[in-house]
Amino acid sequence: MIKKYSLSFFLIVIAVLFSACAPKQVKIYEGDAELRNNIVKTAMELYGKPYRSGAKGPDAFDCSGFIHFVFKKWGIVLPVNTEGFLKIGYGVNKTNILPGDIVIFKIKKDLHSGIMINRNEFIHASKTKGVGIDNIENNDYWKRGVLGYRRVI
Repeated sequence: MIKKYSLSFFLIVIAVLFSACAPKQVKIYEGDAELRNNIVKTAMELYGKPYRSGAKGPDAFDCSGFIHFVFKKWGIVLPVNTEGFLKIGYGVNKTNILPGDIVIFKIKKDLHSGIMINRNEFIHASKTKGVGIDNIENNDYWKRGVLGYRRVI
């Protein structure tokens, strides 16, 4: 009789533990600091390239085409639009940002995206500057528009 109750108790404890666990956040691609740095380095090498709507590189980019191009150089195939970035990897909060994370903005009714260089700076393809670097913390335009951060590596 004691064994029967012990087994039942054990199964109940296991069931409670598993039901209390949050879903596991899964990265699409396993990566390390070197891969993150390579992604940022590749993005920086494209600094100054012009913006063109719908362009996926290498001579011109729109925001999502820029990200798609940079990650693809390192064997990571991402969606070709910012809406697709919202569905990949997993969200991270501002305090946990790493180089290579994707930042997504909602500016008016449009979505925009970039690649984080550090906790505040990101590189992106903008209509006004082409591929350039901006700082989220020092610019209310970007700060107000942050929708979230996504990690895929």
